[in-house]
Amino acid sequence: MIVRNEVWGLPVAVEMTLLAIASFAVVWAYVLWRRGDVKYATVGGLLGVILPAAALGILASELLKPPTAGMLVLPLFNPKANLSSWMVWGATGISLLILWSLLFTLPLIKPLDRIAVWGRSKAVMNVLGLLMAAFGIYTALYTGLVLAYERGIPFWHSAAVPLLALFMGLAAGSGLYGLLGKVETGRWIAVGGGLTALTYILHLHLSLQGPAAAAFSAQGVMSDPAALGGVALAALAAVVAAFGKKPGVVAAGVLAIVAVFLIRASLLLWGAWDFP
Repeated sequence: MIVRNEVWGLPVAVEMTLLAIASFAVVWAYVLWRRGDVKYATVGGLLGVILPAAALGILASELLKPPTAGMLVLPLFNPKANLSSWMVWGATGISLLILWSLLFTLPLIKPLDRIAVWGRSKAVMNVLGLLMAAFGIYTALYTGLVLAYERGIPFWHSAAVPLLALFMGLAAGSGLYGLLGKVETGRWIAVGGGLTALTYILHLHLSLQGPAAAAFSAQGVMSDPAALGGVALAALAAVVAAFGKKPGVVAAGVLAIVAVFLIRASLLLWGAWDFP
């Protein structure tokens, strides 16, 4: 008997979309800071604090009871942590992303720069920026790894899922800056959106060749207008962004973020167990 996933629904799709946006927004924050664009670097750094914090809040409300919600903050250092759980490694990575983003961003905000004295050292800011960017990329991958290691749902247990998560992070994080009018992100929206669409199509094809539950999930996605719309929007974002003009890049930013949410939601909602 094949039963669709009812545990991880739309709230978790929102949570993972927030992480996707933050994951590469912080990468862009570091790149822009290196170029001397402090204003837009500050935006990405703040998003690296706010969006992951909101994501942890959603995760706590959906998967944990209030008394245990605090376990999501650096759970790796909890003596009772289950080190074989990707939830532990993921929540720790998200917590550290918040920390590095906060330390990187505080010196960029006046008058907080008077307190955040470490910002006066370019070497320290480079280290913080690199840590922030690295944990941003890790966070993007984690949202795929946590699904890929769920062996009970064959549709998620695929090497394509972490890659899909990485490309969705690239599309959504770059899309955020595209939405703000940063034309230089256009080519990366195009790359992220195009690879997202292609990887999901490949994942669906492979799932059709897999176990019955995986094929059921893939067939469901292929009959779902919202899911197909997500793939179409990702491809459209890639095409529009490729032209590199500001109105197109802004539009592509919106398309990429919406596409990431729709694809993420379809991946979660069409996951299914196969019970004997």
